[in-house]
Amino acid sequence: MRKPAAIIFDLDGTLVDSAPDIRCALHAVLERNKLPCPELEEVKLMIGGGPAVLVERALDSLGIVAASSEIEHLSVKFQETYLEQGNTLTTLFPGAVDCLEQLADQDIAIGLCSNKPERICHQLLSDLGIRHYFQVIQGSGSGLPTKPDPAVLIETLRRLEAGPERALYVGDSMTDVETARAAGVTVVLVIGGYTAIPAESLGADRVVAGLADVMSTWQ
Repeated sequence: MRKPAAIIFDLDGTLVDSAPDIRCALHAVLERNKLPCPELEEVKLMIGGGPAVLVERALDSLGIVAASSEIEHLSVKFQETYLEQGNTLTTLFPGAVDCLEQLADQDIAIGLCSNKPERICHQLLSDLGIRHYFQVIQGSGSGLPTKPDPAVLIETLRRLEAGPERALYVGDSMTDVETARAAGVTVVLVIGGYTAIPAESLGADRVVAGLADVMSTWQ
């Protein structure tokens, strides 16, 4: 694999361990509706499809089949709660800052492509002090379909002015593999993310033990 011109990261489960804050906001919304909240390890496996998918999966785990209008309502409340509470429980995965520093030092363009609402992406990256590393932040809410539809990744590449053949997508789940494949982008998975299936079994081009090893895929 040759040195890429651009690297795009997934967010939740790849760069940051955000599940505690996500569960906290989800718990608050469900509690207001007199519903219990799934445990943290369960919530981790519900993350990745965006707020509406998270809410639907949480309700499904409780045996509740809700109308799309109710899911949308709870999704909006979840986003409002998440923004209000901030990111006090979210942490960077080991090696994240060093990885971003090294990429910046090599003049590799850095982007973010996530199903998390874009305004929450901006707030989270700012709260954790890494917002300045990213030339492009592409979250949900822009009118594009969510991953695994490749449109969001293709749009991220367009904004970075990088072709798919010179790009690398770093994620943690099957959704990331499917998105990258559909966009014609090489994909690397980081072990330890939010997936019930081991990263080694998801069909990525490369699998690394942590973010510190991302650069080893072409050096």
